[in-house]
Amino acid sequence: MSKSSVIWDYFQLDSDNINVKCGLCRTKLKNNRSSTSNLIRHIKSKHPTVNLLNRNTRVLEETVDDPNDALSTSTTNTIISTTNLVVNQTETSLQIPSNEHVIRPQSSRFVNNPITQYLSKPLGASRRKIIDQQVLKMIVKEYYPFSIVEDREFVKLLNLLNPGYTLPSRKTLSKSLLPIMYNEIHDKVKQDIKDQAKYVSITTDSWTSIKNENYIAVTCHFINNECELKSYLLSCFKNSESHSSENLKNDLLAVIKKWGLEHNIAACTTDNAHNIVKAVGLCGWRHVGCFAHSLNLAVQTALKSISDTRDKVSGIVGHFERSPQAAEKLRAMQEQLGLTPPLMLIHDVVTRWNSTYEMFQRIQNLKVPLSFSCEVLKYFKEITVEISSEKSVSISKSVVFSRALLKHCTYLDTQFYDSQQLTNMISTLKQQVEQRFGPIEKIQIYAEATVLDPRFKKYGFLNNSSFTESKKTIINKATDIHIGMKNTMQPAIQNQSVTIGGDSIWNDFDEEVCSQLISTNPTYAAIVEIDKYLQEGLIPRHENLLKWWKDNRNVYPCLFELMKKRLCVLATSVPCERIFSKAGQTISKKRK
Repeated sequence: MSKSSVIWDYFQLDSDNINVKCGLCRTKLKNNRSSTSNLIRHIKSKHPTVNLLNRNTRVLEETVDDPNDALSTSTTNTIISTTNLVVNQTETSLQIPSNEHVIRPQSSRFVNNPITQYLSKPLGASRRKIIDQQVLKMIVKEYYPFSIVEDREFVKLLNLLNPGYTLPSRKTLSKSLLPIMYNEIHDKVKQDIKDQAKYVSITTDSWTSIKNENYIAVTCHFINNECELKSYLLSCFKNSESHSSENLKNDLLAVIKKWGLEHNIAACTTDNAHNIVKAVGLCGWRHVGCFAHSLNLAVQTALKSISDTRDKVSGIVGHFERSPQAAEKLRAMQEQLGLTPPLMLIHDVVTRWNSTYEMFQRIQNLKVPLSFSCEVLKYFKEITVEISSEKSVSISKSVVFSRALLKHCTYLDTQFYDSQQLTNMISTLKQQVEQRFGPIEKIQIYAEATVLDPRFKKYGFLNNSSFTESKKTIINKATDIHIGMKNTMQPAIQNQSVTIGGDSIWNDFDEEVCSQLISTNPTYAAIVEIDKYLQEGLIPRHENLLKWWKDNRNVYPCLFELMKKRLCVLATSVPCERIFSKAGQTISKKRK
């Protein structure tokens, strides 16, 4: 049966090649090869808002403001229309009439050609669907409003590129095509998680839009079978209820149940707000506090010691922001000094200490003496950027970075500074770092992740006692994993022995191997495995640790399983914050 009908924009053939599936509601219908009437009835009854009128039969709006406007080309091999007619002439002037999509060449050599050769032919269903999907992807990925398909200049652009294509309406995009694409991607992601994710960590955070609506996002992260760190957005939904621990618990469990991950959660990373920490505990999950959030609180507390300097700098920046004349003089002075391109001053944001550093740094670049403050905050900026990555493993860096911060603050505290404010800031900063990050290597999940990172192992710890304790817990967990593996292997080995038969010359040997494998002490095997792993040299810090584990998964099978559970955990909840940064564009004033 031909698939030229517009109805096939909403249906696809099922895997059994017998039924078809509705892209809007996923209902399966019988595929009648001679008629689409049952499909049309389904759309009209279940999805009455869908417009089944073929877009190619609609009246096209005029795409040229002036009927005397002409397109001129000076290149050879000019494509005249969708019929791929090639005009082999050096210069051709094509005039587009106002009332019909006909291209009439001025050269007399075309007089004998049939007029249908110059008419805009409608696209086939498959080609139209491809372009529809690309338009939708552009809107979704680049955060354009759906109303762009009603933008006169955008319509004219697409008409010039392909006169046979007619844009879907705003309603068709939002009510029909978007749900179909969402369902397709949702099913692919769900299947990928089901096939690849044995252990999953999640992050969650909330955000308030410009319309004062609250949203909650949940992301998941796991290490797949190819030892790649994968990340997906599971849900971003509007929440009108109070942010009580009980309500948050119910919201999180509902998302996890929808994706079938109830038994896969390794940990949940959030900020340090009491309600969400309690909610994670009510879910029965291991909680990981956001490293970046703790770092932000430590620096914000320390910055209070230099509040006078901060206020003065903020006042200077505010003056140049409020006065166009002052900003213009600043640009002119920079140009005279040869500073190109001119630098604009940066104002800080109360909830983001990074912006204070950037404000101080920009003032410093303009010769204002704030170098000491920038030097103190430089380490914190670098660590915040690196620990917030979701493309690489971050949980195992937490102990190492905490150690580096403690060492940095201890060194700064021994130096002499002319400014009492700066001295107080450094003292407070050291106190905050010790309070918030000092105990981190004693926390099991961080310690185990550090040991299982082949770049750090025992060298990431400040105290050897913390390493020794984490090694014991890893041995216990590796023992449990070994027992599980042995229970899985035992029936397979015994079945293999039975299959070979009593007359085989390998029978005695196979029975001996089977007995050896089954009788191996799990604890002893775990100790041997981790000792061998720790004795092996560290890999360079810039090497891909997941690739190393992929190459050595058969050498350290128990540790490999534990690694996937530990290193999939993120040290920060920044991925959710990034979702909201994008949401700020999605829920923009133009999209309200």
